[in-house]
Amino acid sequence: MNPIDTSHRSPALATLRGALVATAAMLAIGSACAQNYGPSYAGGAIGSTDYGTGLKVFLGGKVTPIFGWEGQIVNFGSENYGAGYKRSAWALGGSATARFPFSPSLAAFGKGGLHYVRPHRTGPGGDPDSSIELGLGLGLMFNFSPTAAMRLEYENIGGSDGSMASFGLQFSF
Repeated sequence: MNPIDTSHRSPALATLRGALVATAAMLAIGSACAQNYGPSYAGGAIGSTDYGTGLKVFLGGKVTPIFGWEGQIVNFGSENYGAGYKRSAWALGGSATARFPFSPSLAAFGKGGLHYVRPHRTGPGGDPDSSIELGLGLGLMFNFSPTAAMRLEYENIGGSDGSMASFGLQFSF
């Protein structure tokens, strides 16, 4: 095999590489913009998904007082179905965000962006293909200190089997 020949590489690996490069570029651009328009933030959340209990870690920042960006990785958990069969999924992506303050400590937010989704299944049919999917989310954020907030969020990444209702903490820095 010629060492430069890339025809043996899987489309899923190429898709993952493209999603990682796009997410890294968006995070770098967003991070540079966030330095000019307010604090950056990071946090995590736990919630209920179509696969059971899921976890999410996120990082974001502001581009303007209302608009910003957020990158995240989501583990949707795993679910047993049938005799010894299991399914699970994870997603990595980035979103544009908008924040709508109701008061100095309470705000609603929305987000939308692209995510690389990787499902896994044991049993008949094997693993479904990974793909790039649209992610949309809505939530409420309560700032209980100048640098910390609680988040309640509903998010859907890729349609069916991609829903997550979560509770989390966000810390500004």
